Amino acid sequence: MINTNTIISELRNINNQFLANNKNGLKIDNKNYILKTGKIPILLSAPHAVKQYRESQVKSSDYLTGTLAIYLAKKCECSCFVRVFNENDDPNFPLGTTLSHIENDYLNALKRYIQEFNQFLVIDIHGCVNSKKYDCSLWHDDYNTCDTKVIKIFENNFRGYNLSVDNGSEYLGGQVTRQSSMITNSFQLEIKRKIRTLKLENYYLLKSFIDSMEESIYETYDYSMKLEKVRRNRR
Repeated sequence: MINTNTIISELRNINNQFLANNKNGLKIDNKNYILKTGKIPILLSAPHAVKQYRESQVKSSDYLTGTLAIYLAKKCECSCFVRVFNENDDPNFPLGTTLSHIENDYLNALKRYIQEFNQFLVIDIHGCVNSKKYDCSLWHDDYNTCDTKVIKIFENNFRGYNLSVDNGSEYLGGQVTRQSSMITNSFQLEIKRKIRTLKLENYYLLKSFIDSMEESIYETYDYSMKLEKVRRNRR
């Protein structure tokens, strides 16, 4: 069993890069994002891991979202695509509409990776305030962006760990999920602030989230392999 302090310490070490430069982050290899390639075809995105610039104002980062994307990707051997520097843009904007043409570096690089490495699912991780109705919300535009079975896998596991979940009815859906869904399965995941914590008193919530995500990612991978087997048998 992994010690509580070990998990907190690892997350804290990962999170330091997102606190740099007044939470605007730092470029790595002259890029505003990092990409870590995994073995299984599921990708975790975190475009708001650092501050963003939207509608003429700077918006706060979604605390710990980049850290969780990197940690879970390593733990589950999947890929992650995380924004590490604020170039006065917001890859996920505008909300509520799907752009027919995109120029954002993050989005274009993400879409190239999804296509080149045939990703089965993209999970776009975001943070929401504690006043929201549910612990976790999965925006999928009434399943138009994602296979129903995949959504049910995540919903069931969240509930199994006593985390409340809904279909993202409070959200409009951003460009990461919308653009990714033009290629593969994708949903936007909103996580309450009380779950995204490094405080020991709320550790049980963080651990529940991590465990439910791990189970869901592996179940989704198994499901993708079954679909691929069926596809091959039909040839």
